[in-house]
Amino acid sequence: MRGRTLWADEDLDRLPAALDDLTSPPLFGGAQSLVIRHADALREPAQEAILARLPALGAGGSVVLVARAADQRRRLVAACVRAGAAFGFPRVDVRGAHGWVVRFAREHGHEIVPAAAEELVDRSGQDLGVLASEVEKVSLHAGSGVRIQPQHVRAVATAGRAHEVQELTDRLAARDHAGAIRILRTLLDEGEPPIRAAAFLAAHLRRALHVAELGERGLGPGAIAAQLGISSWLVQRVAGRGRARDFERSLQVLRRLDLELKSSRPTEAVFEAALLEMAR
Repeated sequence: MRGRTLWADEDLDRLPAALDDLTSPPLFGGAQSLVIRHADALREPAQEAILARLPALGAGGSVVLVARAADQRRRLVAACVRAGAAFGFPRVDVRGAHGWVVRFAREHGHEIVPAAAEELVDRSGQDLGVLASEVEKVSLHAGSGVRIQPQHVRAVATAGRAHEVQELTDRLAARDHAGAIRILRTLLDEGEPPIRAAAFLAAHLRRALHVAELGERGLGPGAIAAQLGISSWLVQRVAGRGRARDFERSLQVLRRLDLELKSSRPTEAVFEAALLEMAR
């Protein structure tokens, strides 16, 4: 299959040519597809253009629309629903991710203890593709039929720093102090400098503050993305985590933490105290 991918919030000017290609028979035959990501950012004229081309698609042509949310009041979404071609895939939360880790481990012939599954999710995040890959690596390391323990996970599982700081922010927003502490300890155990970890966390919180401020002024995700110069999907990921004044208070806590980390006070203790204060 010959395929092409466009991002609706970035590549809209390329959509007409992509639709022309899709409805033109390929030189060497075969199926062809057009994947449009962030399809919830499509404006009405673009949706009308797609709808107009759908009847012309042959058996080998397909359009795949990928969106975080589907508003059935919009004609394109409604048409997909009526045709039975709309599918929802709920986001996997932490609890659900643990269940998938257990399932992946069993597919490789292993049982995995709860502590190991929890550590794997903490280290790798909730993306199912990443988790499947990490479980496969742990399986090969542990050996056939071995019950997977936390030490097996620590030996080979990747801990992405950027993901961990993002997950740390997510846990704080959910008031999950214990989860935030686990991620902090993982970062420090892996040698991440505490001051840099605090700086990364501050950067995430400042972005969340800007999104919250604009959202409280009544701006939608598209307008916020345009004003901040970031993608719409990132705005949607950050939006709804808290009020602007809460983020301001958290940043004040981090400012104090920066001074404390440069003093002689115990690093882990002052960082954990700061996280507890932010989670509250």
